[in-house]
Amino acid sequence: MAYACAYAVLGDFHLAENAAQEAFISAWQRLDQLHQPEAFPGWFRRIVLTACNRLTRRKRHQTIALDEGAHLHTQLTDPQTSVEKDELTRAVFAAIKKLTLNERMVVVLFYLKEQSQSEISAFLDVPLTTVAKRLYSAKARLRAMTMDSFKNDFTINRPSRDKSFAEKVKAGIYDEYVGRYRFELRPDLVVTIKREGDKLLSEGGGQTNELFARDGAEGELFPKEFDGRGEFVRNKRGRISHVIYYEFGQEMGRAKKLR
Repeated sequence: MAYACAYAVLGDFHLAENAAQEAFISAWQRLDQLHQPEAFPGWFRRIVLTACNRLTRRKRHQTIALDEGAHLHTQLTDPQTSVEKDELTRAVFAAIKKLTLNERMVVVLFYLKEQSQSEISAFLDVPLTTVAKRLYSAKARLRAMTMDSFKNDFTINRPSRDKSFAEKVKAGIYDEYVGRYRFELRPDLVVTIKREGDKLLSEGGGQTNELFARDGAEGELFPKEFDGRGEFVRNKRGRISHVIYYEFGQEMGRAKKLR
């Protein structure tokens, strides 16, 4: 749904995936700001829209217009069939592009894994009747065209089609731990946390240890080789500023993350 929301705003498969990835990482970092779990869908949607705005301002990637999406990932070999499919897909994309943002949003959400109207209502934070009206209005304008081509292209490009998107999000979460940490009471001791592939390693005091995260232990990392624990502290912006290190349950020191 995050990807669908981003796509409805940006009109580009690759930008939408980047926005969804940024939104998941940002939501993880700010999770303590969510005081009511049942409000998560609407809260998360606002984070997705913020990521879309940020990507739009950056303009680091070339945007592909909706009607140009017809050329993505075609698997047809017959030239005539390919031309006909491209023309149909281009027409569908052109029609979707003419919808209002609200109509485009519900159409894309509805056709991504066929989300229910109640799920869309929670995500968009609007009444169920509003979703039904927007969907009816959009479908009425698109009734003369088939949505199969759009649905197939969208499904092919959705980032959750395999594990790579989840791995990118996981890597992004791990990357926030990466850096150098200087202990306040021992300024000569600096511990470096780095990522090698899908592994996190800490180096300091002449030792290298592999780190891992336990289920349910938010903001904490543990060395595999011995009984230790790093409790990471965030500042008001949600960024890691310090780590409090424990061994065998005893606090051993507090280290500041160096910029």
